[in-house]
Amino acid sequence: MDFMKILRSLEELLYEVMTWLVFYPRTLFQTLFQPMKTLEYCRAQLSRPEEEQFDEALSPPLFLLITLLLSHGLELSLNIDPTHGTKGPITQLSEQNLILLRSLVFAVFPLMFALRYVSASGQPLSRSTLRGPFFIECYPAAAFTLLLQGGLTLSTALPQYPLIGSFIAAAATLWYLGLQTAWISRIDKRRWRAFGMALWQGVKATALIALIAFIIGSAGLVVT
Repeated sequence: MDFMKILRSLEELLYEVMTWLVFYPRTLFQTLFQPMKTLEYCRAQLSRPEEEQFDEALSPPLFLLITLLLSHGLELSLNIDPTHGTKGPITQLSEQNLILLRSLVFAVFPLMFALRYVSASGQPLSRSTLRGPFFIECYPAAAFTLLLQGGLTLSTALPQYPLIGSFIAAAATLWYLGLQTAWISRIDKRRWRAFGMALWQGVKATALIALIAFIIGSAGLVVT
């Protein structure tokens, strides 16, 4: 009986992983080219029973995690050291812990925008009120991460063409800010005010990431 349970679990795992090959590119395409529709889709899914959610796409946190894995795999395939240009304990992290660190770092962006949403909606801050906005924000954060990391990777892989990677990274940033502006302005109709809010949340997220990097470097924290 136990063997059959394990076998069925493996079957489900295999099927789940194989569906990623279909639903990851689909989710990515929809997020990049139909971002507002994707965000609305995510919000609608969160009102359904948990076992019925995201049947037509990858769940947002999983989408973000797979994106980071793909970005890391691209670096490895191009023989690029992910810690190139850094110093301190980060250079001593294992591959698994480096991916975990990146996951935490890039999850700061959806966290900051989710916190803004909860505050603007007047809801009390709790795990339940934060969950929905965080899930929604993981979709654009994943696409932003893929484009940003891809641009930075190309800059390293093609030093003779530095503008290519820089252009992709800049375009990713503008796309992300533009989407956040449009999403925020659904409630606040003043576009410039919405843009200011989006920019401010991005600045706070970047500052928090820099603070985390500083603490890791100054404290000599090494995870093996």
